Amino acid sequence: MAESKLDETAEAEVAEETQAEASAEDGAPDEGTPDAGDEAVEVEEAVEAEDASPDVNAQLAAAQAEAADWRNRAYRAAADLENARRRFTRERDDLRKFGVEGLLRDLLPVADNLERALAAVSNHEEPLAKGVQLVLRQFINKVEQYGARPFDPLGEAFDPLQHEAMSELVTTAYAPGEVAQVFQRGWYLHERLVRPAMVLVAKAPDAPAAAEEASADEAGDEDGEG
Repeated sequence: MAESKLDETAEAEVAEETQAEASAEDGAPDEGTPDAGDEAVEVEEAVEAEDASPDVNAQLAAAQAEAADWRNRAYRAAADLENARRRFTRERDDLRKFGVEGLLRDLLPVADNLERALAAVSNHEEPLAKGVQLVLRQFINKVEQYGARPFDPLGEAFDPLQHEAMSELVTTAYAPGEVAQVFQRGWYLHERLVRPAMVLVAKAPDAPAAAEEASADEAGDEDGEG
């Protein structure tokens, strides 16, 4: 009796478990069949992705434009820096070469006066004249160390870029248009003209025929008055 009751009880438990498993299988959704809720979520995400695509493209275009702008700025900054470096180098070289130009201009009258003093002396063998020559030579040698040099254009063709014409001089010693006399020598500092030479320009004398004609006219006028 007791064994039969135990068997009935075990069979009842097995039946209940089998029925519970069957109920669970019937209530579980089929994995192969898509759920309507999942489909709605996927559609919504796709719509959101499509809506977000224009914003991403706009941001990408803006980033590319900004990068191009900064690249152009970098190129311009590099070009400006190179130009500034070249300008600084040129100004440094000019300062090194022509920094004494102002001082040279102030000292040139000293050399001019020494030359005038020598021109006023008839005998250059006198001790005073030799002393003036020595001082003038020393002055010229010193300024030549800085690139300065005088030039005397006597006999050269008149050049308005280097010479300053004081007047014309009627002479046959020089061809017309040549420098016939130098009042004051010119000066260069390297390749830069510091002071032009002050000169007289040669002029051909009047033709003899023109002079004779003028004399005849004067004589005729005198006869008419008489």
